[in-house]
Amino acid sequence: MKFYIVDKGFVRLTSIQLDGKRVTRMILGKGGMFGQLPFVPSLFRTDEDALANGPTCVLEFDFVSMEEALRDNTAAQRLLVELLGAQLQMLSRRLQWQQTNPLDKRIALVLYDLLCFGGRPCPHGPGYAVDIRVTHEELAEIIGAARPTVSAILSIFHQEQLISSTRAFICVRNLERLKHRLAY
Repeated sequence: MKFYIVDKGFVRLTSIQLDGKRVTRMILGKGGMFGQLPFVPSLFRTDEDALANGPTCVLEFDFVSMEEALRDNTAAQRLLVELLGAQLQMLSRRLQWQQTNPLDKRIALVLYDLLCFGGRPCPHGPGYAVDIRVTHEELAEIIGAARPTVSAILSIFHQEQLISSTRAFICVRNLERLKHRLAY
């Protein structure tokens, strides 16, 4: 059994729905883990594909090698626990907001998570660029909403100068205002 850790770039986790449509379930950046995760029981099989989004480096691990590496290496143990903890925290947030938060807050949280995975200073002005190409449709799939609704909310974010975008990137103009939107 194998699992993978994103070392550089982004990986989209997608699955095929019963109607045959491929949907983006999650986007993972540096430190994101997928596959048969260590110390996580496999209660059911999920058929998902991992697709690189642009230049990406993914590290592959098998359980036996990982157990050997962790046996006497406390730094490796700590790193694995930190990676699993960060992923658990992100998934917990997603479950919570999927059930309780309004759509604008869900979109803001996805943008914040993507910045945490690999934001960089924006080359077009103040703020940070989300270093991955994400369509309105993919954002809609991730948050569980209709694409026209997501597009309307992103338009409001543009008007409020919270974000700007090019064909390739979404840029968060004011990280503090984005965090404030998450807090209300």
